[in-house]
Amino acid sequence: MDKKKYDAEYISYVETGESAAVFITRDVVRAIETKGKWVDVTKIKGEQNEDDRWEFEYFEVELFPRKTNPVYPEYASDEDKKYITWQTAHKDIDMLRKSGYKGPRFKICPKLVNANKGKYKTVEKVWNKTFQQYVPRKWGVGSSCEAKMGIPYHINQKIIE
Repeated sequence: MDKKKYDAEYISYVETGESAAVFITRDVVRAIETKGKWVDVTKIKGEQNEDDRWEFEYFEVELFPRKTNPVYPEYASDEDKKYITWQTAHKDIDMLRKSGYKGPRFKICPKLVNANKGKYKTVEKVWNKTFQQYVPRKWGVGSSCEAKMGIPYHINQKIIE
């Protein structure tokens, strides 16, 4: 993202995890109907992990009806469209708050789940010079097997049931 193009408030929205919380609320949580609504994040407790993904203990949101729809220029990039959507939502929510509107509030406690847990296992393999291929380490490292570069290779292998 070319950060020079956007204002500090939008950059903060992206960098503090608010945009991730909105995405989770809008596209992942099935128990909350968000169609035709703006999602405003009011509180966050979470942090980015080593993969730069947000892991939340919880976050709180308030929903507002969409009174205004974003208008995109003909050749707007995806990031520009996100920014324009954020601006439109921000203005709409401010207007509704000033008029005294209080939307339904939700506390969301997302738990990251490894969807592939149990589908894969790590298998140590070594190079077999005779067969010119990797073989399970349990075959042993003898005259025909060697651990290339002196270290065993760890290869993810799908478990077939």
